[in-house]
Amino acid sequence: MSLVDIMLDQLAAARRIVEDGTEVVPGWHITTPEGSYLILTPFDHNKPGQRERALFLISRFMAWRMATSFVLTAETWLGSAVTRSGDEALLVVGISYHERLAAMQRFRRAPVVTFAPVAWLTNEQVEEAYFKLLPTGRSEVRPRKPPSSP
Repeated sequence: MSLVDIMLDQLAAARRIVEDGTEVVPGWHITTPEGSYLILTPFDHNKPGQRERALFLISRFMAWRMATSFVLTAETWLGSAVTRSGDEALLVVGISYHERLAAMQRFRRAPVVTFAPVAWLTNEQVEEAYFKLLPTGRSEVRPRKPPSSP
């Protein structure tokens, strides 16, 4: 299955979750030489450091399992991060050693759930931190305390 196919499948699953009235928990479809994993990383947006901790732990898992690609699917707000105002959107980011892809689909929950068409993003529109998560070269995974979360 291609990276684009995985991205579109994950986006379709996220749309069904939104249509059911539930919040999308960030999900990582990680491909490794031994198979694929789906990891959900719920965190509280109002607690500083939780997002960074989740990214750290995911990057360590990918290094441990020698990941070759991943697809992140998440729900996000396009307005102020503080007030959580503005349009909501589903974000899907697909990274492999040969591809860097991202797409977004805006949606509104009221009065009925409606989705805009999928918009493919340029690399400049995607946070650089995602591109650095996939392990490169040789690395050693040692027991280490992750960044603390309050």
